[in-house]
Parts: sequence; C-alpha cells; structure tokens
Amino acid sequence: MKNWCLGLDLCDDYSQLSYYNRKTSGAEAVSADQDERFCLVPTILCKKKGADEWFIGQEAYRRALLGEGIIVDRLVSMAVKSGTATIEERKYTAAELLERYVGKLLELILMDEDSRIMQLVFTVQKLEPVLMDLLVKVGDHLEISRDAIHIVSHTEAYLFYVLGRSGSAPQHTSCLFDLTESGFHYYEMRVVRGRTPQMIEGIHEDLEESFSLDILEQEPGMKLADSIVSACAQRQMGKKIIHSVYLTGKGFERTDWAVDSLKWLCQGRRVYAGQNLFAQGAAFIAWDHTRPETAYPYICLCEGRISSTITMEVLHRGKSCQLVVASAGSNWYEAKVDAELIVDQEDQIHFQVQTIGEADSRTWTLSLDMFPKRPPKTTRLELIFAFVEENSMMVRVIDKGFGELFPSGGQEIKQFFSL
Repeated sequence: MKNWCLGLDLCDDYSQLSYYNRKTSGAEAVSADQDERFCLVPTILCKKKGADEWFIGQEAYRRALLGEGIIVDRLVSMAVKSGTATIEERKYTAAELLERYVGKLLELILMDEDSRIMQLVFTVQKLEPVLMDLLVKVGDHLEISRDAIHIVSHTEAYLFYVLGRSGSAPQHTSCLFDLTESGFHYYEMRVVRGRTPQMIEGIHEDLEESFSLDILEQEPGMKLADSIVSACAQRQMGKKIIHSVYLTGKGFERTDWAVDSLKWLCQGRRVYAGQNLFAQGAAFIAWDHTRPETAYPYICLCEGRISSTITMEVLHRGKSCQLVVASAGSNWYEAKVDAELIVDQEDQIHFQVQTIGEADSRTWTLSLDMFPKRPPKTTRLELIFAFVEENSMMVRVIDKGFGELFPSGGQEIKQFFSL
C-alpha cells in the first residue's frame, strides 16, 4: 500500500500539490500534465452541462472554451465569505465546490485503490478561521481522518521548506518574494541565536506595490514590473545580511523580465526561482507528523503559531506542578486541552502567561463566583481550552458536580483572553 504525505497549497488563482518522497528524503511536485510542465493548477471548477461531471485546472478552461461546461472560480474567497454559486439552477455552497476541487486535485496522485493519505497539510495565504473549519469538513467528506488534516500559513510552509531542504537548522537569514495575481508578498526567515531549543522566526508582509501580471506581456510593462520589484527588494532587504533569496508565484514563472531585480539580488547571494515551494514545505510538515519525534526540534514563531506559553498551577498526587495549557510555538488551531480539576477552597483560577521575548510573565484570572458554594474538595470542574484565533484563547469551565451528594446545576462559564 502506498501511504502518502501530501502538501496542498490552496490559493484563489492557482493551487499546487506535493508529496514527500521517502526514497530521496525530499518533497516533489505533482503535475497535472504527463510531461510534468504544469504543477500550477488553476483553482477553478467546470461543471459539464447537463451532467454531474466536474473538471479542474486547464481541462476546466478547455471544456468551458468548447462550450461544454460552466466555470466557477475564486473558490478560496468564496469559502472565506461562506458564499454560494448557482449552476444550472442549483445552488452549491462553497464547501461543496471546494470539496469537489480538492477531491479532483487529489485524484492526480491517488490513482489506484492501493493508496491512502497518511497526512494532508493545507497551506493558505491567510489563516481565516472560517476557511480552516471548512477545510477540516472537506477532509471529513473525503473520508480523511481529522488527525491527518493540518492547516498552516504560507509563512510556516516557507520555513519548513528551508528546514526540509537543509535537513538542519539554517545558520543564516533567508527571504522569499511571492508574486501572484492576487498580490506581492515578502517573507523572511530569521534564526534567533542564544536560545535552547533554537528558535526560528518567520515574518510576512503584504507589499503595497502589487500589480497585474498582464503587464508582463509587453516590454514597457516588463520594465515597470522590474523597477517595482527591484525597489521593493532594496527596501525590504536593505543592509540586512541575507544569504539566500527565493522567488516564487506565477509572476516568477519566467524571470526574463526581472533584469535589474536579479542583478541586484544576485550580489553576494544565492537566488532560487521556482514553483511549488509552499506545497513542498507543507509536504515536509506532513511527513514530520508521521514521526514518533519531530525532525525539527525548534520553536517556530510565525503566523499560525502561538507566541506564549500558558500554564496553571495545580496539585497532582500531593505535589505542586504546572499544567501546560498551551506551548509557545504550537499551532493555535490545534491547541486544544481538556482537563478535570477538583477545587479546594478556591474562588478563582489563575493562569500564567509567558510571552517569548518578554522578561516578565502576566497573570489571567477567571472568577468562579457563579458556581454553587460547596465544602472543600467537592466541586469538580471540567476546563476546556481552545483558541478561536491566533491571539485569542477561550476557556470554558463546566460544573460537573460531585456525585449524588452535590449534583451538577449545569452552570458554565465561558471567557476569552487576549494574548
């Protein structure tokens, strides 16, 4: 049986699929064409007229041009807005359309019955909670275990692309320019020295100087684009010591227009141009989830990762200890903890918040005043911790009662804390 660890970069314009190759210990692109020219698959669906038959990518365009089908595009934006599309008098939800697209894309690699997905990591430009919830449901409908589904930002995928290729923690700063029809983005990977475990930081900035890729079809537009990219690169990189530069996105599919930009970037640096970078980074993450211990024992701080460690002091088997609610560097969407406690003469719960880079910790306090007053050690509480977004944690406290002597009154406290 073939067990696949997949990375899927899902964007409004193009999507890309990669898998982890255990033989080469690397990530490889999946092409939508037999000659492997097309790893960029347009994020569009085409429904065949009068039939429940669907096509994606270039084939969808071809069918539509022949008048055989109806196209739906901008599937990610539609999902974020919880939108719908009406095709041949039937209304489809964004979830249904995205499920069809992802399912057809996965068919590129799941070509026989002797295949299964061990891990699937989606990477998206922006971690919108609505989109993330929907992608988990898409996995459910495709019969992929929830434990096998993960969602990361482009920033995180970029970090793991570099980590996966090098096989160890990088020693130098690198950066990435992503040029697409939907925007121009800058990423930077920094190594924070002097910490144990080693810390790696990823930053992302949307550049205001985005432009339509149509201008690259004419020489005046190519010169304008070259000057814009060159100016952005010099402003972002400045006098920083950056050893490696990556160029990706549809805009850098060819680089003959970026004459001055490349001339400046190549001064004392290694410059790489290519597609499928985010999808390959996601494939490295997928593979790492199958290991008993991570191959990347670093604290990664970036979009989608928590910047603080949150603990509460409890008594366990007669000894005072710290219950870790959330750890710095963990994925906020997956940081869920459920615990049961017995309260002993306490009317408040205190949480300690230690943010990386800050010397002093903070204390959060949650009042238990609304719960019934009972004798010591006869109040049993269930605590549920979950993040609703990267910097906002929700705590639910549920009165579980204490047997027949003190039955639960059904009281519940819900409180939100901001990082």
